[in-house]
Amino acid sequence: MVPTVDSTAPALVTSSAPPSAQPSPAADGPVIVIDPGHSPSIASTDPTTGLNDSDYENEPEMRDVFSVAVLVQSKLQADGYRVVMTKNTAADRVSLGQRAAVANNAHAALALSIHDQAGANGGIAFNTGNNIVYYQSVGGYRDTSAGRRITFTNGAVAAFSKSCAEVFQSTRATLEGHTVSLQGDTGYDLGSRGLPAGNMWMVQLLSQVPWVYNEAGGNSAGTVGLNTGDQQRYAGALAASVEKCVPTTR
Repeated sequence: MVPTVDSTAPALVTSSAPPSAQPSPAADGPVIVIDPGHSPSIASTDPTTGLNDSDYENEPEMRDVFSVAVLVQSKLQADGYRVVMTKNTAADRVSLGQRAAVANNAHAALALSIHDQAGANGGIAFNTGNNIVYYQSVGGYRDTSAGRRITFTNGAVAAFSKSCAEVFQSTRATLEGHTVSLQGDTGYDLGSRGLPAGNMWMVQLLSQVPWVYNEAGGNSAGTVGLNTGDQQRYAGALAASVEKCVPTTR
């Protein structure tokens, strides 16, 4: 179900068309969409809802989580999944609405976002930081610049998103070796960060398929950003979570 929107609002146009990513070949398993977070700055408006779905660069997070996404892609493909990436390279300029459109157009069995809390001017430790799994909830919302509230209404998608998020929480905690929290909304008003006001991540709100949004601490011990070992830990936990939520017949 498409998020609730005022149908009398004038049509708005995004800054560019969605990526044309296709599922990986030579597989007949479930379609999984992997969304590595962030993009070189892009100004965009979602044409259906009128929401500002722009994205921005955050380093070293953007390149770290793309590396994690590639690891997850490789693991899932080897186990028979058809995998679609919302970005083909870390530097692809892709709006949040375009990311959701990739998952919607692919009729994904599950989509997952990969983020961490690294930053060039500081960040949060991988083992003790902001390790959270977010699921879609009915009633989650964002506001447009004109003051219209766009609300998530698909109960079936929300229920599956929550059940998968619970799997991601427990699996990540076990395999990453630290506490992972579970949340049905962002826990605060995103407008406080200069983003469209609301309490749901934009990709989840605009998605018509189940979507699990992952956040992790972004700094390995003694570094800014994730080292290879922590990237592999994060990726392994994400891939294992997908395989528990959406099993293949292989």
